[in-house]
Amino acid sequence: MVIGIPTSPARGSRTDDAYRVLKRMILCGELAPGAEFTERQASELVGSSRTPVREALARLRHGRLIVLLAARRYAVAPIAMGDVRHLFDVRRLIESETTRIASGRVDGEQLRRLDEICSTTYDPTDPDSIQLFLQANREFHLTVAQASGNPRLVDLLVPLLDEMERLLYLGLQHSNRAEAIVHEHRSLIAALEAGKASTAVQEINSQLDDAQEMVTQAFLTGAFDSELLTVNLHQAMEL
Repeated sequence: MVIGIPTSPARGSRTDDAYRVLKRMILCGELAPGAEFTERQASELVGSSRTPVREALARLRHGRLIVLLAARRYAVAPIAMGDVRHLFDVRRLIESETTRIASGRVDGEQLRRLDEICSTTYDPTDPDSIQLFLQANREFHLTVAQASGNPRLVDLLVPLLDEMERLLYLGLQHSNRAEAIVHEHRSLIAALEAGKASTAVQEINSQLDDAQEMVTQAFLTGAFDSELLTVNLHQAMEL
């Protein structure tokens, strides 16, 4: 019997670090949609050896943030208006159901955590605060989904949230909706706690409609235009 050799903790940490650095560069546009790079260039960008970077690139491919062009050559996945529409359509289907089921079932600890998450806001001019906000937003939606008690629905939602993070990042950069989102989340919490399923579903769909509009407006104003974002890898390596 052949026993696989597990990844060492040290290498796992280096892979996580490489993943975080590359993901952040993609989210904030330092590596723009369509930008091409090699495994070697990625290693230079993060200041790490090839093996953890190769594993980080595999995770980014799984999250559909990059695509493999040829052996050890990659490109940041392009963004099309159709992607925005399709992703939000699927999220509505999944989150309408998880929200409906979660209504009245969400427990005290989940309600406490949802309320706690609502205090997180962001500054459109601060990339780090946007990332922290997106992490909190992701946890909010996953907590609601988990309250449904259906792990299959949660599993369907996770990759969607991963793939949409870049869309939301660029949308939030061009729109300060911090207060509006806090209000929307608190309204959803109230409906969930009261067990008002139809109201909760209306709230989540309204939130997704507003988010789609925000991303669409960013798209139309050129936020997703690779010519307006940094694509020069040599400049990125100097950061």
